[in-house]
Amino acid sequence: MPPDLKRASTGLLRAAGIAVPLLAGLAIGQLATPYLPDFSAWVQTLGMWAPLAFVVAYIGVVLFMLPAFLLNMAGGAVFGVMKGSALVLTGATIGGTLAFLLGRTILRTSVARRVAANPTLSAVDRVIGDDGLRLMFLLRLSPAIPFVLSNYALGVTRVRTRDFVMAMPGMLPIIASYAAFGAAGADAANGNGALPMSVLMLGVIATVVLGVFFVGITQRALRDAEARREA
Repeated sequence: MPPDLKRASTGLLRAAGIAVPLLAGLAIGQLATPYLPDFSAWVQTLGMWAPLAFVVAYIGVVLFMLPAFLLNMAGGAVFGVMKGSALVLTGATIGGTLAFLLGRTILRTSVARRVAANPTLSAVDRVIGDDGLRLMFLLRLSPAIPFVLSNYALGVTRVRTRDFVMAMPGMLPIIASYAAFGAAGADAANGNGALPMSVLMLGVIATVVLGVFFVGITQRALRDAEARREA
């Protein structure tokens, strides 16, 4: 296959790998939209405990590797984009760190086999070192590895716990995107007007384009780090 065609095919596969889960999530979110007012009302009955209950629920979702994007959208719908994103990041950081530590200790043997079969994670394990924080931040910016799966898997690599935790804010762009979609769905369910389809699709396209961009940056950073290591 000619190099240009190969690069184009790789780009299309990356875009599809990001777009398909995102569109599936939005479709599921649309199905859940009619239930958002009742869900929001129930959450509000928890009063001051509502944010804590949400964070605890998100930690459970991360640990059991359930579809975290649904709660992400729910956070935007119930708490708004800013507060919802902050709560999701809190739950993701705590839950992700617990999963990371479990992968490093109790579940290490079973997780190690999966890491060996994943080229990106294997590359991370080979090249991680003083540059670990930058590489982890790039991994969080890019959807190169699904979040709920990567937490356990990264535990068996040489990623330092400090770098793992400090890189979590790299997830904020995708967290905010899902929270915004959830908030838009809540507005529609409450009769405040739905986002025009053109605006929604523009958001999807922007998310996919940025995702492909960051996947490329991450893979180049891993290749450069591996080349320096072998030099």
